[in-house]
Amino acid sequence: MKNILLFIILIVSSLFTANIICQSRNNELNKKIDVRFKGSSQIEVGSPYVGVELHHGSFIPERISFYYPVANSIDMSTDYFKRDTTFIMAFGLKIGNGKKHWIGTKPIPYILNPYSVTFSDNNKNRDISVSYEFCKSKPAMIIKYVITNKSNSEKLFEFYTHLETSIKTSHTYALVNRASTQYDNNTGTIYANFEDEGTKQAELFVSNAGLKPQSFSSNGEMDYSCEPSNDYWFNHEGQLNEKILTKDNPGIPAAVFLYTEKLKPDQKMVVVQIVGSSEQTEGRKIVNYLQNNYQKEISDYKDYILSRVANGKFSTNDKILDQSYLWAKAVLAVDKHYINGEIRPMPCPVEYNFYFTHDVMLTDLAAVNFDLPRVKEDLLYTIKHANSEKVIPHAYYWKDSVYTTEYAESDNWNHFWFIINAASYLRHSGDIATLMKLYPYLEKSLSLSLQNKKEDLMWEYRPDWWDIGHNYGPRAYTTILEIKTLRDYVYISTLLNKNVSKLAEYQNIADLLNKNLITKLWDNKLNYLMNYYNEGGEDTHYYIGSLLAAHFNLLNKSLLNKLVESAKAKLLDPKIGVYDVYPMDFEKINAIWNFVDKEEGAPYYYINGGIWPHGNSWYALSLIADNKKAEALNFIKKVMTIDGIIKSPNGQPAMYEVRIGDRQNPKVYGTIDKPEFMWSAGWYIYSLYHLFGIKENDWNIQLNPYINDQNKEINFTLTSYGKKYNVNIKGHGEYISSIQSDEKNLPTLIIPASLKEIKNINIVMGKILSPYISNTNAQLISCSYNKENKTLSFSLNAFAEYKSKTEIISPYKPIKIFLDGEITNNWIANKVNGGYLVKVSADSKSNNIKLEVQF
Repeated sequence: MKNILLFIILIVSSLFTANIICQSRNNELNKKIDVRFKGSSQIEVGSPYVGVELHHGSFIPERISFYYPVANSIDMSTDYFKRDTTFIMAFGLKIGNGKKHWIGTKPIPYILNPYSVTFSDNNKNRDISVSYEFCKSKPAMIIKYVITNKSNSEKLFEFYTHLETSIKTSHTYALVNRASTQYDNNTGTIYANFEDEGTKQAELFVSNAGLKPQSFSSNGEMDYSCEPSNDYWFNHEGQLNEKILTKDNPGIPAAVFLYTEKLKPDQKMVVVQIVGSSEQTEGRKIVNYLQNNYQKEISDYKDYILSRVANGKFSTNDKILDQSYLWAKAVLAVDKHYINGEIRPMPCPVEYNFYFTHDVMLTDLAAVNFDLPRVKEDLLYTIKHANSEKVIPHAYYWKDSVYTTEYAESDNWNHFWFIINAASYLRHSGDIATLMKLYPYLEKSLSLSLQNKKEDLMWEYRPDWWDIGHNYGPRAYTTILEIKTLRDYVYISTLLNKNVSKLAEYQNIADLLNKNLITKLWDNKLNYLMNYYNEGGEDTHYYIGSLLAAHFNLLNKSLLNKLVESAKAKLLDPKIGVYDVYPMDFEKINAIWNFVDKEEGAPYYYINGGIWPHGNSWYALSLIADNKKAEALNFIKKVMTIDGIIKSPNGQPAMYEVRIGDRQNPKVYGTIDKPEFMWSAGWYIYSLYHLFGIKENDWNIQLNPYINDQNKEINFTLTSYGKKYNVNIKGHGEYISSIQSDEKNLPTLIIPASLKEIKNINIVMGKILSPYISNTNAQLISCSYNKENKTLSFSLNAFAEYKSKTEIISPYKPIKIFLDGEITNNWIANKVNGGYLVKVSADSKSNNIKLEVQF
């Protein structure tokens, strides 16, 4: 019995210790992520169930988005671009015999992370703290107000909150401002019930878990101001009217509360409002649970987010870069919504309530390096919502009374990114079984995309990466993506042994598109990849999509350099980033593009020359491809990090959707819209990996280490063939002194498929001491180096008749090279600093290629 008791004590003690360690880790992570800021700014924070949007650096919200039971929102704006002018709440305060006044109308200091925000509004008479936090498992957020008496005498504090609870439906944004209400005196809860089918008969609730209100009202006024002139409390003394809206006589709903409490000096009034949405049969059960458990829900949600942040690491020993990496990881964990019984990645906490395949696929190009389960789930979710003909979705959302799917048409860029992401997942996971499930949908996407191949280029209706406009003509962006897509499809099919007879044809199509990309779309005068209109005239706008040709290795060194320099001259604003297009004149050429209702935006706004995060990333990646890594590092730090964005014109903490690029107007120059954006975070992480650590080609994951003078060591998590490695990089120099898998030598920067389960890959940069494979365009299966006879042996996998090219760095010049046991002369060796660059070509007669290099 004593032994059993001792065992139980040890288990409990171990769990307690583990919990303390976990909490300590989370607290340290939270401190590293938190940002302190004061100034006019836009904020979005949220959870899968609720998100809140605030503008001007104040704590008064302009929008609350609910995602359960369906996507509804409290948002009374009538102009999307002026939505910062309509408020859904008002806060009032009266102290002692002083006058009633409105609070929260000006920018005040706040502490922000992607999952919560806390404001501090202090003066000599009182301190006010307002925080927005969120529940882990319940469809609610918690607004906590702490008011402290800072005077030297006891005073009566009167605090007033007014939340309009009329809602707008998803997608059609129809205003629903008729509801019945109920009040529960025990919990201080107002319930607003909507019968409109577009809301899915939702129930909104605002409950009080702290100080109970002195009086209430559930009657709205539809005066969406932060200083409502006709407000009942502001114009009357005493209690609120405590009006209830009945089912027989519904009206405009609101949740209005008045709190009073006498406070001695330094004493606090604590008001806790639980704001949520549910089905009408669930509200009371949820409220009763949260009355006692809201703090646990907040803690659980924060711990969950931080556990996702801790899942995988990327450390550069640069506080600015590393803090932004943690922030980006938190964004990826936060930006998910409830949709039809599941929680799926979504673009941002508040503004978008759609599942966008495009945004998910782009984000997962980063996540695949450290979170394979996420990427697998997203790929399977995408095909789950394909139609019977296996056409994948463009978007999935609640509209009016049903869940609706928009399917990707043949010219939709989702087909490209779906295949590119699936190939990247296969390289990192080796998950043949999942790819077999995906393959019929990949086939369909490829066949649809090829419908737009015309004159050996890809034609498209829209300009560049945009989803608006209508003029069918040759496009650099889609041609680039089709080349990459075809080569990735060939890779996938080779590993799955599918459509083997067609692979050479697809490879040839990709090569021909690559050739024509240069011969037909490269403009020697403009030194850039351009586009053409349907009528045959050249579109001389510079678009960011052309930069992907550099990242996907589609240009020779000369053209690559010219492309980068042209982008620098035409698209780069060194203070805030890369314009998505130049010149910004689309409002003048509507007759060509057939835009609708000025959807392109004014010059320097939105798509018409705005600054977008993927454009910044693609520019950084083009610098990396042009071997300008130091320049890329400086650009990323200045333009893409939280610190850099804060320090820029009209900066604030953000990984945003878009910035205004109009430097002629200091009032708006650099202003940010949608400051917490999923694929912005994804592209930041992707850029870090490709700057410091990897270069993912069509067939392999290639380690491509870089350390500048400030970084003593780089450490990051990397998945490959379903295994997770810690990659550690030290030293300095252009080449590699040693590569080790745990304690064994690994003579390759390409991670081979046969690499056994290990924990660490350790790279020391410096002088060339031993031969190693630096690059190959076929799948590397295995690799070994025999020091005694100076022989490098390796095997590759591709398809029959494929021409492989492999590059080897060596301190020695080869003596002989054998291909499948026979001497081959298809190689050259060029001197480099401290050794040789050996290039070996091999025409495979079968899938398997065996090479042996004797030095």
